Amino acid sequence: MVCCVDINAEAGRGEPELRSANRGFSLIELIVVLVLMAVLASLATLSVRGVIARQRLGRAVEVVEQFDTALRRSARDQRRQVAGVIDRGRGRLTVDPSGDQSRMFTLPRQVSIDAIRFGPVSASRQGSQVIANRDGSSPSYALRLTTAETRRWVFLVGGSGQVVEDFNDMAVDLALGMR
Repeated sequence: MVCCVDINAEAGRGEPELRSANRGFSLIELIVVLVLMAVLASLATLSVRGVIARQRLGRAVEVVEQFDTALRRSARDQRRQVAGVIDRGRGRLTVDPSGDQSRMFTLPRQVSIDAIRFGPVSASRQGSQVIANRDGSSPSYALRLTTAETRRWVFLVGGSGQVVEDFNDMAVDLALGMR
């Protein structure tokens, strides 16, 4: 703090008057504060984006589970083979697309299926079919769900309909009997 003494006060006109010099922020101080705020804002944005991506993937796994359950139930109820179509391009999963009671399931926005594996059986590039038998069983298959930041394998066990998440590529191949 810079102080000044009033000369008139020393001449006997009262007590000395102290004044402080007004000082603002320097340009460098302002820039440092702005940079720190920008860094904190970007870290918060990255954190929130990761949470949102995981939430979308979790919702997509639920959609895949609903599709598989509906496919199996439809086959048991109708006592015939029922086809389920997985349209990777549109992110849609449809149970019995040719039937009267077809049901469509849509993945959340910004989630796509970038890989499908059906054991040793090959699948087409754009769409794939899962056939559920009269008893509700189907072949085991795996879907890799993707957002911009993350990927997650979802493995569906053919006989039981159990869903297993977070496999890696090698574990999926082993589970499907491809290695």
